[in-house]
Amino acid sequence: MSEEIKEKHFKPKAHILTLLGEELIKNPVMAIYELVKNSYDADANKVDVYFRDVDDIDKAAIIIEDDGVGMTTEIVEDVWLEPGSDFRKPVVNGIRQIIKSPIFKRIPMGEKGVGRFAVHKLGTKILLISRPLILTYNEDKTEIIDKYLAEYEIELYINWKDFNQSKHLSDIPIKWKLRKDQSTFRFKEKSGTYIHLSGLKETWTKGMARDLKGHTLSMLSPKVKENSFKINLNFDNQWLSDFPTVDKIIDEAPFKLFAIVDENYNLTFEYKFSLENNKEIGIRKIDAVENPKLYERNIKGDIKPYIRKEFESKEYPKEVIESLLKIFDESDKLPFGGFMFELNTFDLDSESLKDYSVEPPLTRKILKENSGIKVYKGDLRVFDYGEKGNDWLGIDLKRVQDTSWFSNNLVIGFVYLDPEASGNLVEKTNREGFVENQSFILFKYLLDFILTQFKSERLKDRERWLKFNKRETKTLFDDRISLFKSLLEDANLNNDEKKKKILEEAENIEKKYEEDKKILLIPAGVGMTASVALHEIEKLVPRMEETVRTVPIKSELITDQVEELKQYTDGIISVLRKGGDKPVNVTEAVNRAFNNYKLKLSDRKINYTIEISDNVETINCDKRFFITVLMNIIDNSIYWLDTVYKENKEIYLKAVKEENSVSIFIADNGPGFKDDISEIIRPFFSRKSEGIGIGLYLVDTIMLKYGKFDIIGSTELNDFGIPERYTDAIVKLTFNKGQI
Repeated sequence: MSEEIKEKHFKPKAHILTLLGEELIKNPVMAIYELVKNSYDADANKVDVYFRDVDDIDKAAIIIEDDGVGMTTEIVEDVWLEPGSDFRKPVVNGIRQIIKSPIFKRIPMGEKGVGRFAVHKLGTKILLISRPLILTYNEDKTEIIDKYLAEYEIELYINWKDFNQSKHLSDIPIKWKLRKDQSTFRFKEKSGTYIHLSGLKETWTKGMARDLKGHTLSMLSPKVKENSFKINLNFDNQWLSDFPTVDKIIDEAPFKLFAIVDENYNLTFEYKFSLENNKEIGIRKIDAVENPKLYERNIKGDIKPYIRKEFESKEYPKEVIESLLKIFDESDKLPFGGFMFELNTFDLDSESLKDYSVEPPLTRKILKENSGIKVYKGDLRVFDYGEKGNDWLGIDLKRVQDTSWFSNNLVIGFVYLDPEASGNLVEKTNREGFVENQSFILFKYLLDFILTQFKSERLKDRERWLKFNKRETKTLFDDRISLFKSLLEDANLNNDEKKKKILEEAENIEKKYEEDKKILLIPAGVGMTASVALHEIEKLVPRMEETVRTVPIKSELITDQVEELKQYTDGIISVLRKGGDKPVNVTEAVNRAFNNYKLKLSDRKINYTIEISDNVETINCDKRFFITVLMNIIDNSIYWLDTVYKENKEIYLKAVKEENSVSIFIADNGPGFKDDISEIIRPFFSRKSEGIGIGLYLVDTIMLKYGKFDIIGSTELNDFGIPERYTDAIVKLTFNKGQI
């Protein structure tokens, strides 16, 4: 025979159970949580967690007792002693079914069948006592028609030291008693489960006890109905006295967010800024009444740029990206249902704390222990989101890149998921968050979008707050110089000569600042223009490589690609050449700016129209600055047009001459501006995902040199001859300085 087939079954060593307990359960706190979840799934109203003799490791014990439905002997045999059982969420035809709890109809939280390994993490000996509640159902098992206490009580004892490496798992029998003398029952009048753990693996300390208390408080959703489920923790000593809770500071948070996203991507967004100890500054609210256009809307389109960027980062071919985006466009509902998001943010500098905190040291202490954004499925928490060091939404990284963001240690937030609808958000077996599938990625994108909008509103009030307390941190240098000169002019100085010299020095500083600003504007503009072109070249080169490898080579296709490459390189060269103010051909510069986005416009199916009056030939400016201004505005239009669902997406540019000035209008039919021009031109203000808020600030700074940058209202369309379909985002560039 040329081959031989052998067969053998896995024979795991008994020690594997201990290993699983050590590896799957991260720490003792999570072990307790797993046992609490078992009580919740068993329809308990409460679970008591007692620690006895914790200061003596030889006598120490942990007791977990609940008043749930208990376990029948069949459950012990077929479920509890079968690790990995899908008893609560069986898979039928490849689809995981959800079996709700019989009495309270709870969605099971212990879905992996591995929670029982928690006992391995805590101790070496387990005594389990359970008296079940026997339930009788109707024929189709949809309704309980009778329930009564079983006439027996189970007692099971395991010493995990018996499960050593020398024996196989199948060689160690598990025995349990069925006690039938009710006078000896632990549960005489009710059902329930009692677990006594001894031979503890580590000595518990006060710090560990208080850490467990904090986690115990956060295990239950803040939205859980009172008395529906309760966790009682007792260390039989004074370790948990005077334990501060998050509730003490939530109400005093200066910045509050309440958001709901339903399964159809519809957003409800409410924001509030108020200071408990400073009523003079006033309250600012945003809700459906204050600004319905801004936040009471469908946000599916707003998430599309996130999805597109993810696919591009994975270097998918253009055709694949468009195909995947089409699938996203055609999907009507979120794969995990809707969710609710509550966020409270603080500021911890001493001056700010005085304005809202009753006890600043307590506020700091509670934030230190509880900051972060936690996630709840139904009544129970999904660990380890919101734990110390788990900045799972990357808030601190955003702050490093953009200081207008707040830090994760200033945040107390809660995300609430429907446990029945959110089945596609699957918890990892090791209980460290969700599996990073497409549903989870989409979930994070939605939260990121909401956080970005919240950040923009928070920034407005934070700066107003600082200004109110005369602690401005971002006053522009131009304003400071102007203020200084004004104060100097009004000052009653006896020596006019000294006053004149100080004024001259201030003017020299101002002049030097303007020169330095101009020097810095050039690389900023060049960098933006070049980066766009280089990004497009980066995507073009692989396509060219593929074309030249094709046999026979498609000459027409490679010719078009070479022409496209030439356009991008010409764009880079045009801004690298030495500049200076001189006549710039408007038509040529406008076409150059749009050509730099040729592929991006095509991919997003965005059309554009250019109308330049015959009498508009040139404007006097630095060509590099002019192209930078145009590209920033076009880039913004492309981004926001990609967030709307319209058959025809368009950008419209019109240039006209008005006496001694040239006006250029750029409009699109996207979602429009959500903020006043004073906000959008402020440095670091942005509503884009990963936007740094420099683009329109750069536009405004450049236009101050040559004229003016402004936003045009839809009521002014007819005055400038702009087609009525462009009613959303219209900007006007006026070149009226140095044009003669």
